[in-house]
Amino acid sequence: MFMKTNKLRPKIIFKLSLIILSLVVLISSCIKTFDYSVYSSYVPVSYRDSREDNQLELTNIENSIQDGEPFKFVFISDSHTSYNDLDDFACAIKDIPEVLFILHGGDLTDGGMLAEYQIYYDIMEKAQKPYFQVIGNHDCLANGLSIYNDMYGKDDYVLTFKNCKFIFFNDIVWELENREPDYFWLMEQLEDTVGYDHVFVISHISPLSDSFTPLNSYAYLNILKKYNVDLSVHGHDHDYLTGTFEGDIDYLIIGSIDKKHYIEVTVENESFYLNRKPF
Repeated sequence: MFMKTNKLRPKIIFKLSLIILSLVVLISSCIKTFDYSVYSSYVPVSYRDSREDNQLELTNIENSIQDGEPFKFVFISDSHTSYNDLDDFACAIKDIPEVLFILHGGDLTDGGMLAEYQIYYDIMEKAQKPYFQVIGNHDCLANGLSIYNDMYGKDDYVLTFKNCKFIFFNDIVWELENREPDYFWLMEQLEDTVGYDHVFVISHISPLSDSFTPLNSYAYLNILKKYNVDLSVHGHDHDYLTGTFEGDIDYLIIGSIDKKHYIEVTVENESFYLNRKPF
């Protein structure tokens, strides 16, 4: 019996070693293959810093048209529950060459999830035009703000094209722990508008929304009134609406993408025109 036990022991040890080695390989491969949390905020390299690519493309377009030549761009918004409609828009706008770029009024995602940001990115790439977006309140849920920053850069930023200045302003309050929007940054950008015929401020929440406190609405409107902004542009409220704030400030609420429309903006020297168009 003693001799048989000694003969079996090396075989048992060898088999155990194989089992342990297999487990190690399996565990290490799982680490590389699976995301254990739906709240993962690690943005793959291929999705990072995409705003830089869009800005480079926009600069090339800008250099290809003469100063004073009319041009068109479009606004869309609130695609977070309507990716099929967003896909229809991207495929339709691709075939309209006079539209040079796309601006999105926020709520790219529904829960601020990485997978949702990636779906938005993949669909917008189909449009084959430069596109830029302001952050929405749904985009700030979970790790959404961090993902947005990794994919697109700062959430307060400025874009210029010919005689227009576009100021993208993060005015989300509730989903960012009731923090105050950076009104000092907004004022700095509005103070620097020499040489621009048109100034657009794009923020997701409008002063009409109950997501804004009366104090925030007062601050925002007084800043825009002081600097004579041409148009205050918003998403969030899913219905299309235009008008003036306090009789002084023209505004546009874009409406959601599931309404199957976009807002075409035609800029002609010192004038611009809005046209709501179906797709």
